[in-house]
Amino acid sequence: MSLNQTKETLRSRLILSLILLAGLALRLYHLDRYSIFFDEVSTLLVSQGIVLEGANQKEAFATRELVDSRFWTTPETPPKGVLRSFTANEVFHPKTFTPAEFWAPKSIPDYYEAMTRSDIGNSPFYYSLLHPWIDIFGFSDFSIRFFSVIFSVLIIALTYAFARRFFGINTALIAAGITAIEPFFIAYSHQARNYSLTFFLTLAATYFFLQIIENKASKRNTLWLYIGYVCSAGLGLLSHFLVISVLLAHAVYALFFLRTFKGWVRMAIAAVFTLSGVTWWLMFGGGVYTLSSLQHQADLYRRMAETGEQTFGNIPPATPINVFNKSLPVFTDLVIFTNGLTDALGGKKNVAIALVAALILICWYRFKDKINTPAWLTPRFPYLLIILVSFFFTNHKLQFSILSVSLFALSFIPDLYKNASREQRSRLWLLYMMALVPTLFLILMSFKNGHTYGITQRYSGFSFPYVIILLSLLLQFYTTLQAEFRVLIFVFLAAQLYFVGLRLKEFYEDRSPKYGYFAVPRVPNPYIEAAKKIEATYQPGDTVYYPSPRYEITSEMDRTFLPYSIHDAQITNLYFPKDAQYVQAMDTTQNERIWIRKKGRTEPVEIMKLTGKRYGFE
Repeated sequence: MSLNQTKETLRSRLILSLILLAGLALRLYHLDRYSIFFDEVSTLLVSQGIVLEGANQKEAFATRELVDSRFWTTPETPPKGVLRSFTANEVFHPKTFTPAEFWAPKSIPDYYEAMTRSDIGNSPFYYSLLHPWIDIFGFSDFSIRFFSVIFSVLIIALTYAFARRFFGINTALIAAGITAIEPFFIAYSHQARNYSLTFFLTLAATYFFLQIIENKASKRNTLWLYIGYVCSAGLGLLSHFLVISVLLAHAVYALFFLRTFKGWVRMAIAAVFTLSGVTWWLMFGGGVYTLSSLQHQADLYRRMAETGEQTFGNIPPATPINVFNKSLPVFTDLVIFTNGLTDALGGKKNVAIALVAALILICWYRFKDKINTPAWLTPRFPYLLIILVSFFFTNHKLQFSILSVSLFALSFIPDLYKNASREQRSRLWLLYMMALVPTLFLILMSFKNGHTYGITQRYSGFSFPYVIILLSLLLQFYTTLQAEFRVLIFVFLAAQLYFVGLRLKEFYEDRSPKYGYFAVPRVPNPYIEAAKKIEATYQPGDTVYYPSPRYEITSEMDRTFLPYSIHDAQITNLYFPKDAQYVQAMDTTQNERIWIRKKGRTEPVEIMKLTGKRYGFE
């Protein structure tokens, strides 16, 4: 494998422009068709300094009464673990409220509390960017998700720049094309969450890091590389704490490929600056309770794994077989060749046949010259083998055949390394490490915490750009193979793209639990519709009533100051003018509908029935 041409041409720029436009179109399609869900609700509230369930909005939703604790009536020897109170207790009584009260100005401590309670203190950099974005573009589902789309498209451009800088123009264009159609990136561009921003920052950090390690820049440019690395890696940590797994991969790579004492000193200083921001945040900022919250979550999920409790779905304990079953799809979905195959394919017999067929193909390629076969059979053997084994598959014959050919195609990774120059080999090692370390980190933490809840694709999505670049190198290598192997690989990879397209279709139809979390399509945002109806219907003297569903408390961070949830009222108020004076109240007699009591009328006016539309809250 030789270095490709790295100088751009008009043709390469035109192709890149078309790829970026296609990637943008794929990310804009159906962007706001389906309602926001629990995580996105948290995003919206936190970005405004509001705690989900109103822990810092008590004055808006209730009046406070101090009640004598009557401590002298408690037992002289209270039960173990019970602490008697010698002060007055706070009792909150629901009251009417207005959007103007809901939107009361928030202080910096309010923002800290919102991030702590509603997102364990994670993502302060993302929220600091999203807040002014919303001030400018508003709360519509399109605008809040378009913020993620921007960074998702930038990932395409940066993947191109990374691959062009280190592997050449051809590799860069192929990598950009794969990134543009990668279902994972498209799916997370449709979420008002930190993921697209975080993936972009970690890719930028690695781009600066590899240039620093290779140490080919001038002194002035080197300084800017260090500044770029510190900013992108440091802000990445402040976008998601799991960026630490990327920095761990950088440290491992530096251990083997950073060979100068001066380089180690500089990287050590850079590491101090990189970690300084998140260190301050965890010690003095809004993340002071993050570590204890993470420990609480780990204990909670471990208990659920041990007892089989289903509050957050099925959480298997961290046994070797459970960890393997959870991590295998994470690894295979990183590779577009095998994307979704572990979810679609079933049956141990079928899997065994596919693996044997792949092994035979690998052995045939390596040793065919040492095997005496008729001249007519040699070029036809790969096709005949795949056709023959397909008769033994009991279902999904084409997809099992794709699995066999994909495994054969991936077996050429050692050949890439063998044919690479010394410089290219060190770069390939970075791709290998970045592809593996984030998921291996999740696996390690899974065994440490005793549950498998955290082994999920979005927590190791940092690996995608590097796997994509590796696949781009492989696709070029396949063109050097003999015709029978070249045709076999490209035909079946083209067939795999059809199935990737089907998964994208499922996602766009909101029927993809893998990428969209929902098997039944969501309706458009019901709270926006409810807010518009209220604005059109409300007249002075009316009162808007919200349902009051019971709220399951799993930790002190979740605890409300009222015995029921107020999230329906909170979300709807996001879409009202901030100075509106609509009189609103909680209806503690029901948990299904928003309605208006019209002045002078006894019959209620129903605005919206929310049952089945609170995605993630029910």
